[in-house]
Amino acid sequence: MLWYNKGELGNNRYQDKNFIFFLTTFVPKKFMTPVAKKKKITTVSKKLTPREVKPSKPTSLPNPSLRLYRRIAGVFIVAVVALLAVVILLSTTKAVVLVTPKVNTVQSSFLFDVVKEAASEGQIIGVITDQVFEQTKIFPVVSGEQKEVLDKAGGLVTIKNDSSKNQPLVATTRLLSSGGVLFRLDKGVNVPAGGSLETQVYADQVGSIGDIGPDQFTIPGLATSLQSQIYAESAVAMTGGKRLVSVVTQEELDINASQLQEEMEVFAKDQLRTLSKADWSGEVFSVAVLSKVSDTEPGQEKDEVTISLKIKVAGVFFNADTLNGLASAKLYQELEDGFVFKDSDQNLYSSDPGEGSLVLEVIDANSQYGIAQMRANLEKQAIVSNTHQLLQPELLVGKSAAEVKSFLVSAGLADDVSVWIFPPWIGKIPAMVDHVTVEVKD
Repeated sequence: MLWYNKGELGNNRYQDKNFIFFLTTFVPKKFMTPVAKKKKITTVSKKLTPREVKPSKPTSLPNPSLRLYRRIAGVFIVAVVALLAVVILLSTTKAVVLVTPKVNTVQSSFLFDVVKEAASEGQIIGVITDQVFEQTKIFPVVSGEQKEVLDKAGGLVTIKNDSSKNQPLVATTRLLSSGGVLFRLDKGVNVPAGGSLETQVYADQVGSIGDIGPDQFTIPGLATSLQSQIYAESAVAMTGGKRLVSVVTQEELDINASQLQEEMEVFAKDQLRTLSKADWSGEVFSVAVLSKVSDTEPGQEKDEVTISLKIKVAGVFFNADTLNGLASAKLYQELEDGFVFKDSDQNLYSSDPGEGSLVLEVIDANSQYGIAQMRANLEKQAIVSNTHQLLQPELLVGKSAAEVKSFLVSAGLADDVSVWIFPPWIGKIPAMVDHVTVEVKD
């Protein structure tokens, strides 16, 4: 308990302003009790002998310790430093979440019509043409186990008549090569005087003996005087005396038919483009096989097969920009909120095979009425964007790097997640959302 004498505060001892400030500021009033005032002595009428009265000693207050000042100042400094450290820590903590997005496929399928004049949504302007094509082609047999077959060689010869009379020759007339190999006419002919004709001959014996090169032939059945005037020549080799054949398989027949059809389609498309009479930016074709005939059955031994094919090809020509706009609108309807397409290219259709993400199918094409019913199937890759609700920083605060990765991967948004936290020893995403950055890799 501190005591003071109000009347003595004016003494020199209490003129220390700092002490007075300390006393009145830091010491509660309940601990300060004023010294009781001296009672006033009343005088009586009796005359007293005056005597010297000594003044009372002033009440002394204890000196505040310098150590107390230091403690107070130290506590204040520590509090300020601690507060400053907290402010610095809060202002420098940050986190960066780098998301490797999971690629999702967005698919869409819709129907539309190609017409001469578009009158409603789901119709685009275009033209339809169609035509029937036929072709026959011979294919060598190349598959299966080959084996050697002996037969009579044959080929073409030109019979010349340098005499003044026509010379008839019956079928099987003999022709003898310069090497002594005998051939016979396949059918009877009449060689005009001073002229020539071409005809088919075959070897008299089977085997490779008849496989000879270009040669000159005499006709032994004619008179010796005529043999120098009537003779035969071959410009190409005789073949077929010995040949390799294979067992024809159904697979090879199908391959040959497909090859023929591809060749026919290339020709047909060029023809239909010409018939469309316009430079259309989009096109699609449909092919219907009307007949397919082969001269060979599977299992036969042949060295070649002949295939005949008849197809009907329809061409649908249209404006590609109009289709791209329609397809983009349909595709965006299937895109979930918070996702973006990985490829921003809006040109979904491409006339080049294998290009573009839009596949067209002709359901029905009628060139007479000028209308084609079409189906479009398209797909495009999409990834999560920064706007996705699960990537907002407020949902990530307080989580460790492992928890953030598990959260985003299990949600199907990311294949991988990298988290950088500063300072690293805090170990969790800071609570200040404006210090948290979420980035999605392209």
